[in-house]
Amino acid sequence: MNRLLAFLAVLTAFAGLAAIAVLGAGAGERSRTLIVRAGDIVRVAGDANVGCRVRLHDGAETLDCRRAGSLTGSYGTLLNKNEVLVVRFVSGRAAKIVFAAKHGSQKITCCH
Repeated sequence: MNRLLAFLAVLTAFAGLAAIAVLGAGAGERSRTLIVRAGDIVRVAGDANVGCRVRLHDGAETLDCRRAGSLTGSYGTLLNKNEVLVVRFVSGRAAKIVFAAKHGSQKITCCH
């Protein structure tokens, strides 16, 4: 179960980073690195229905990635220089942490 959640966390984090890389990369175009700041929003082109926003979380600029539309029952990822969190939305505004890990640490926390 822990390996599955760890895999999901990494997969979701990479999806968020891919959203940044894909933005501005069209057919035949070379991808480019974008610098985003607090308040900026990045959306994946096409029908992926996924986006990320840069916001502060526990004092650190954080990439907050989730799907567009109704959030209840869906998952999101918060990734910053300190940690990665995978959350499950219990409503349109509230989420519960289901996985947490700090960079450089072997300790992960999975919640049920």
